[in-house]
Amino acid sequence: MTVLERALFSLHHRLVHVPRVGRVARALAAQVGPAASLLDVGAGDGTVALEVARLVGALRVVGVDVKARPGTALPVIGYDGERLPFPDAAFEAVLLSDVLHHAARPGALLAEALRVASRVVALKDHFRFGPVSERVLLWMDLAGNAAPGVEVRGTYFTPGELVALVRGAGGRITGLEWPLRIHDLPFRLVTQDRLQFAARIERLAAGIAGAAGDAR
Repeated sequence: MTVLERALFSLHHRLVHVPRVGRVARALAAQVGPAASLLDVGAGDGTVALEVARLVGALRVVGVDVKARPGTALPVIGYDGERLPFPDAAFEAVLLSDVLHHAARPGALLAEALRVASRVVALKDHFRFGPVSERVLLWMDLAGNAAPGVEVRGTYFTPGELVALVRGAGGRITGLEWPLRIHDLPFRLVTQDRLQFAARIERLAAGIAGAAGDAR
């Protein structure tokens, strides 16, 4: 890494990453509510999970990620990007913070999160509203994930696609914060609050899930 690249990454960390951690954590915590245990899927450096745990009062916090990083803020277990190595309802809440759009099969990963969560999955992700916003989101992803070397797939959802994805994974959206402020000016002019959201997802009751299946 060149001196210029190192300086740019350091500037991005200070002006974008640090404020983002606090705002994402608050948005996720609002969807979770009080909780005793958390699993953060795609935990990264672990800072978001720790802040959410502090806000909701969780004493047990675990992270999983496909790409292990040195010096994480909490122990992070490796996984294959889809199958979570935990039994059903192992955690009260599961976090998916800007990770679903990186998944090869987003619906399968969301179904796994719902399986492992006894109460709620808290999701932070992006909405797209046409090709321009899709390109903006891709640029944001490439810039934000360059340093850790995370693969960027560019899979972003319209509101309708998100509803269908959640339903197909066996869940329902029971809470939504949108638009969601994540970045400060001048970055907000590009990243746009309307492209950011946080949602609470719960498992469909057996009767509701059966009715949905019959309807199809």
